[in-house]
Formats: sequence, C-alpha cells, structure tokens
Amino acid sequence: MAAMKTWVVTGGAGSGKSLFCRILADLEPGVRLFFSDEAVHEILADPASGAELAKMFGNSILNDAGTVDRAKMRAMAFASKRARQRLEKFTHPKVFQKYVKAREGAETGGVQLFVAEIPLYYEVKAAVPTDQVILVAAREASQIKRLAETRGLDEAGASRILSAQLPLEQKIDLAPVVVWNEGSQEMLQAQAQLLLQQIAQ
Repeated sequence: MAAMKTWVVTGGAGSGKSLFCRILADLEPGVRLFFSDEAVHEILADPASGAELAKMFGNSILNDAGTVDRAKMRAMAFASKRARQRLEKFTHPKVFQKYVKAREGAETGGVQLFVAEIPLYYEVKAAVPTDQVILVAAREASQIKRLAETRGLDEAGASRILSAQLPLEQKIDLAPVVVWNEGSQEMLQAQAQLLLQQIAQ
C-alpha cells in the first residue's frame, strides 16, 4: 500500500477553500478531511476553554452555558490586533494537536489522502507536516460577497477579517499550487480532478 499523502488547503476567508476540500472528498473516496475551523469550534465549545478565555477577555465573551459566544469573541478579536494575537496564541496550539491526532488516525486507518484546511497556514508559519500546499484564491470583492452570504457580515466586517490576513499577492508568491476560484463550481471541480491525478503518479 502506498504511503498516505497529506495536502494542506489554505486561502483567505471567503475564497472557497472549504468547498474545494469537500469537492476533493466527493471525487475521491479515499480522502479524509480535517477542518481547522471545526477544530476551533470544538475548542471554544469546551467549558474549560471558556473559563481560560474569560480570564483573558472578560466574562462578556461567555454565553449562558458558560462556553464562548463565538460572535462576541470574533468581534472582540478583530477589533484589536493584540486581542486577535492573544486568541490565536491560545487556539493555534490546540488546533495543531487536533491536526496531528487526526492525521495519525487517518494514516493508521489506511487513508490514501489526508486533506487539511488550514486558513492561516502562511500567517502562523507552523511546521505542519504536508506533501503539498494548495492555495484557493479569489478576488477580494468575491471574498467579501461570499462572507456576506455565508456569515451575514457587512462589507466593513468582512474587510476587517481580510485585512488581518496576508495579502493575496504574497500568498500566491508562497504557494506551490494555486487554484483560482472565480468561475463556476464545475470549474473548481475540474481543478480538483487535475490535482487528484497526482495520487496515481
């Protein structure tokens, strides 16, 4: 059996990277997915995390169940660079632990391709084990429109999120593979199919 390959899929908010990951899994049954955002949700849903973060940011970030209110936490984090850095310093190591555990589980289970969506791969500069890094990219106007549709953010809120990430041009320079997501879903699927052909090589 061939050794499992690991791909990191990254990109700015609203670029379509989660959709691209799911397309890969739909096209290839041997794909196992890991989503960093889902890992963050699990971390923030843990009352122990809520208690720790309340000490850092105040009890106003908690809901009635004693867990983190993600909307309030997001608003606070993106209102201040220092607050965002403190939150990331708390969450990123925990997300990485979940990534390592998921990757090891996939490898033990005989998975052919492990695909990890890591939005801030280049921002964090973590030593994430991977065989390939794929950047899903789109114009800023498209990202803002998608964030409005999927998260209900206004243009100012979406722009604040995008401004906290590396500029698209820098990510394109860094990424060995770029998937351009400005067309139809069928076009995105065609690009995914071309990349999956690498597995057989």
